[in-house]
Amino acid sequence: MQSISIDDVTPGMVLATSIEQSGRMLLPKGSVLTDSNIAVFKRQGIESVEIITADKVEPDEESIDHAYAYVKDYFIFVDHSHPAMIQMFDIAVYKTAMKLMEGWRLPTLEERTVLGLDDMRDLFYRDEGSVEDVVDAELKLASFPDIFFKVKEAVSDEQTSAQHIAEVVGLDVGLSTQLLKLVNSPLYGFPSEISSLVRAVALIGGRELCTLALGLSTIGYFRDIPPELVDMHSFWLHSLTCGVFSKIIAEQVDGVIPEEMFTAGLLHDVGRLVLFKKMPCSAVQAMLYARENFIPLMEAEDMVLGFNHSQIAESMFEKWNFPANLTEIISSHHAPMNCTLNKEAGILQLADNLALSVGIADGGMYVLPGVDEGLWELLNIDEDRLSQIVADYDYQIKELFNTFFG
Repeated sequence: MQSISIDDVTPGMVLATSIEQSGRMLLPKGSVLTDSNIAVFKRQGIESVEIITADKVEPDEESIDHAYAYVKDYFIFVDHSHPAMIQMFDIAVYKTAMKLMEGWRLPTLEERTVLGLDDMRDLFYRDEGSVEDVVDAELKLASFPDIFFKVKEAVSDEQTSAQHIAEVVGLDVGLSTQLLKLVNSPLYGFPSEISSLVRAVALIGGRELCTLALGLSTIGYFRDIPPELVDMHSFWLHSLTCGVFSKIIAEQVDGVIPEEMFTAGLLHDVGRLVLFKKMPCSAVQAMLYARENFIPLMEAEDMVLGFNHSQIAESMFEKWNFPANLTEIISSHHAPMNCTLNKEAGILQLADNLALSVGIADGGMYVLPGVDEGLWELLNIDEDRLSQIVADYDYQIKELFNTFFG
């Protein structure tokens, strides 16, 4: 721990002690400092802060060389001339090199294969069925948890009190517990524990809590995917990573709802899970084709299946009567500049690319699809802000993942 003058504090540093003034908590210990935090401290007359210090271990040249050679294939579809994308690549190389220093080894070709498909059959062969057929077959067997629609109904009434919304959410003990865990996680960083749903509704908002409830309910729906088809730990880590990145970016873009973006990130790939359940052989074939040929997964799905997981998700969300905005954001994030909610869909596209890039060091094997031309300017994200976004993510993700999937 080291006391540093506020003039020498830079974004990305981590508070060793909480910052309080006149009995009011400004920022809890463990927070990753941002430009806005530092500006507030200066306005409040804070002269110095305690910062966590540690001897930083840098990767050696050999690890960097191996990481560079491995990571570059995953960036073949991106704009290599944009400074922010260059920074994203450098971050991926650094994280991968650090993992190699810790003893991680690069995946072999054999580890890209999936076993245990002998007893599994697809719902139909290519060109024999449609997106609607897949979704209808899935929805015949199970319905979406009813609690979400009860919460949605309560929130839609403008006269509904926080107390009533909390009572409706409280009908599902599991959902209530998960929501309180989320509200008390680093995702929000409240200075004191939020122990009641009423307080959570008051702080976050009814609509926002409803959106979070939707995301958590959907996670519960997809608990029965056969482990031989997909590593669910990796799947939800990528999904949660995308959700965290989406929320962090959304907090820096005017007119965007962070909770909506967190949920969009969390659910952006659930169409893949439907494919694994109903079209397991084809879904795995597409997954392996994408990995082995270093092409975006959606492109591989279109080639193998004739449709892709985003189309599956769009159809399913519409049949479940999900919020129209959320459905459009998720279904359009691979081509955000063509939709009406281009900021939101663009945030999700950027978050997905970021999640894939940092996921390489965790064994992720999918290439980055890249971002639409003009997206960096639309969101006003440059290489410096990108580094801070990743620093904020690093602080949040481990505890969040352990909270929900550990």
